[in-house]
Amino acid sequence: MKRKAGVLLFGASFLIAILGEAYLLNEPQPHLLSIIGIGIVVILTGYLFLDAALEYIASSNKKNDLLSDEGQRLEAEKWDSRFTELLNIQKATYAALKKSDNKVQEDIKALYDMLKQIIQLQNMTIDGQKKALNISVNYSRENMNKLLDAIINEGNDDKEKAASEISPLYDDPNATLTADEITKLFDSYGE
Repeated sequence: MKRKAGVLLFGASFLIAILGEAYLLNEPQPHLLSIIGIGIVVILTGYLFLDAALEYIASSNKKNDLLSDEGQRLEAEKWDSRFTELLNIQKATYAALKKSDNKVQEDIKALYDMLKQIIQLQNMTIDGQKKALNISVNYSRENMNKLLDAIINEGNDDKEKAASEISPLYDDPNATLTADEITKLFDSYGE
C-alpha cells in the first residue's frame, strides 16, 4: 500500500512538473532559469516515478511469485499426503495379504497333515482287512483239512469209498466254504 501511494505521489508530481514545464515553454517571455529548474524537477520526478513504478511492479511480481510458490507448495503437500495415504493403504494391503497367505499356508499344511493321517489309517485298515481275510482263508483250509481227516479216520478201511462219497460243492478246489456249506457237508456225510 505504501509503495502504491509512493507511485501515485511521484506520478502526480511528474505530471505537474511536465505541465509546469509546458506552461513555461509556452510563455511569451520564458525565463531560462525557471525552465531549467522545472526541467530538473521533471527529470527527478520522472526518475522517482519510474523507480517507484518499477519497484511496485517488481514487488507485485515477487508477491505473485510467492503466492504461486505457496500454492504449489500447498498443492505438493496435498499430493504428498495423498501419495502417503495411498502408500500406507498399499502397505496395509500387503500386510493383510501376507498375513492371509501365511494363514492359508498353515491351513494347507494342517489339511496335508490330516490327509496323511487319513491315508495312514486307510492303509492300516487295508492291512487289517488283508490279515482278517488271510486268517479266514487259513481257518477255512484248516477246517477243511480237519474235516477230511475226520472222514478219512472214520472210514480208515475204505478210504477210497469215503473219498468217492464226498462230492465237492464247487468246481474250484481253492474256494472257501461258508459255515452253512460246511454244515450241509456234514449233514450229507451222515446220510
